[in-house]
Amino acid sequence: MDNEIIIFILGQAFGILALICTIVSMQLKKKRHLMLLQTASEAFIVAQYLVKGAITGSFMAMVSFVRDIIFTKYDKKRAPLWILLVIYVIMTILTAISWAGPLSLLPYVGSLIYAWTLWHGKTKWIRLGNAIGNIPYLIYTLLTGNYALFIMTLLEVISSAVGFIRLEMPNKKKKL
Repeated sequence: MDNEIIIFILGQAFGILALICTIVSMQLKKKRHLMLLQTASEAFIVAQYLVKGAITGSFMAMVSFVRDIIFTKYDKKRAPLWILLVIYVIMTILTAISWAGPLSLLPYVGSLIYAWTLWHGKTKWIRLGNAIGNIPYLIYTLLTGNYALFIMTLLEVISSAVGFIRLEMPNKKKKL
């Protein structure tokens, strides 16, 4: 089998595994469970970006993987601000190192947005930030040829919105 076909299949398989973890995570009520599946998803995303040669995306996903591990430890409270600032500095440095033109800004901006919402700590902000922060990633995954990850990101945005509506919006029937 041709190397390009193997790389394509492997990349899409990692994307599908990330997709499963991500969709399920946005439907979980407890922050810790949500974060554990998000962490697993980030590991698969790192693998997919590396296989596809999308360096800036893989760097942002690596930082996101570590970020998720750290923020999972702060299940009941907000992490100290300095942790968020260190994550921002690392993301900025890695974006500068892996700069491949303006396209590199897309995963950078998306990661900054989502890192802030994870630092904030409330599941409603996590779901909302996931949806908003993934808009730059939608563009990046499409332009880098990560089609399974594009579909995953689109479904993640939808799942975040559904999770937000289902779990975070007040139930009007309970008020009656």
